[in-house]
Amino acid sequence: RVDISSVSIAGLDGAAYIDKLSPSDPNKTESSSSVTITGETDRVYTPTSNEITVLQGGKPIFRITRDNLTNVVVWNPWTEKAASMGDFAPKDGYKNMLCVEPGSVGSWQVVEPGDAFEGAQTISLVGA
Repeated sequence: RVDISSVSIAGLDGAAYIDKLSPSDPNKTESSSSVTITGETDRVYTPTSNEITVLQGGKPIFRITRDNLTNVVVWNPWTEKAASMGDFAPKDGYKNMLCVEPGSVGSWQVVEPGDAFEGAQTISLVGA
């Protein structure tokens, strides 16, 4: 069971990101080597590394490897947002969840007629 107060994310240091909760100044760069969640978080990272590691208590619990996916969304609704979401239950469930989601969401992915786009992610348990 994930305890958000002891979770951190490695592999995003130096990455440009869009902070969707800061519309007046959304473009930022991650300066921390370990991202922690201490409040509502909704960010779209463009990391240089294809590997992201989620740690709990400083120990890796799983690793996400991206293939041809430009971005990584990091999201947690925290107290007020979770309470306002009709389909989020239990309302204090934000304490035990973290969304780390590879994708191509920062800009449009153009696929010409006859072309194809392929992207993948691999999620691996660490120490299991």
